[in-house]
Amino acid sequence: MDRTRRWIVCSTSSRKSRGEIRRGYRAADRSVGGFRTFLRQVPGVLQIKLTRWGVLGGCVVAGLIVGCSGSSDPDSAIASVNKTNIERLANLYFTYQSLHEWHGPPDESQFKSFLHGYNAHKLSRIGVDPNALDQLFVSERDGQPFKIRYGVQGSSMGSMAPVIFESVGNGKGRMVGFLNMEQREVNESEYNTLWSEKVSTTPQRGNR
Repeated sequence: MDRTRRWIVCSTSSRKSRGEIRRGYRAADRSVGGFRTFLRQVPGVLQIKLTRWGVLGGCVVAGLIVGCSGSSDPDSAIASVNKTNIERLANLYFTYQSLHEWHGPPDESQFKSFLHGYNAHKLSRIGVDPNALDQLFVSERDGQPFKIRYGVQGSSMGSMAPVIFESVGNGKGRMVGFLNMEQREVNESEYNTLWSEKVSTTPQRGNR
């Protein structure tokens, strides 16, 4: 299976029992008011791409989240995929898309305006200070503002587009954050390729 079909950020080989998966789903369900709004309301929770076997059930999604964190506590699961600013910012970029028909924020001003109006409690849950949002846009590694690709078109079926880029890095490489919740340190050549590669800015079939 090629990488475009793999949208799971942790191994599916977790040995959690079915009971643990069900309990994890119920905990997640209570925490955000229902699975239908789970992915949309809580930034940083992974989405699972459809496979040839059909739609994956909600309890499977919750079980995978629990498997990633090793805990049935939804707060711990959310924190585990929002440990750094590049993770948080990429996840919030995805959240913006999910609430705007999968259009990415057109520029920094509108992205920050969206975040200023976002639920402060949800921002706090992923380690973002709602009163210091400018800090979110700075890499902890190099102390420099991120470079962000604005206007990227996403999809409810998933996207692997790179959107958040470290400006300087640590001397060995620079981190890049992707919409599939991957973060990767890359060399100069790959960095330039990812920054300049063409990504869709128009809606694609199946985005809704």
